[in-house]
Amino acid sequence: MDPVKVFLDEGALDGTARFPSACAVVVKDDLAVAQQIEELIHELSLRPDFQLERGASLLEKTGFHHVEDNVLAAEGFRKLMPSIDFDWWCSSNLEPGKDPYDQLPDQFSWLVTGIMQKYKARDVVFVFEQNQRLNTLFAKIVEDGARKAKVSPKLASFRVGTKADKVLSVADYCMAYASQAIRFWINDCCDTEKFRSRFQYRDFALLETSCSTLFAYNYNKAISNRSIRMLDHSFPSVSGFHQPSCSQAGKP
Repeated sequence: MDPVKVFLDEGALDGTARFPSACAVVVKDDLAVAQQIEELIHELSLRPDFQLERGASLLEKTGFHHVEDNVLAAEGFRKLMPSIDFDWWCSSNLEPGKDPYDQLPDQFSWLVTGIMQKYKARDVVFVFEQNQRLNTLFAKIVEDGARKAKVSPKLASFRVGTKADKVLSVADYCMAYASQAIRFWINDCCDTEKFRSRFQYRDFALLETSCSTLFAYNYNKAISNRSIRMLDHSFPSVSGFHQPSCSQAGKP
């Protein structure tokens, strides 16, 4: 059997509005997914309205990146994602410390361990988005993940991705949508009906059915997975407390 391909990225590192996250995307056919993304880039590049947008001339070279994409690029990728055949895992730290990089190696290790456990007898290739602060740690992350999963380290290999690895954009967008949804899920506290109506949740919901798990790293609990959805529980049910602005704050 062909190796399982896993594309990993980190992001959402601004703790004031986002949540430091590590994300892994598993695809059955990375070449087919890359082709879908390339076709979208080509379609956008031919549009006269897109050619007037910020960064339009760089899209073919750099690919999609949520924090940098203009409105038309971001909307195009959002519409594309539900048609992509992928499975994703994400660990988010809802209480980031001063340096989010302190937790990211453990978050990546948690992802690698879970994926190795799922594909126990398969060769798995992990493709990491390049990061100057993490590049030297990837080998240990994969080694530790295989050990924790109790599988042969020979089954796990890794490489640092390049701009040619278009599937990394899928992990980037999954993190962005998860982070946006988490922010309002926390703020709305126990008012899940209010959260249900937000576009940030609706954007996330487009991808939620493909999510193996969205994991709250600091609470050691899943926010969303194959059996539960974000709307199935409130922030207090995961954290054990209400937000100060919540009408239920201070109540048992």
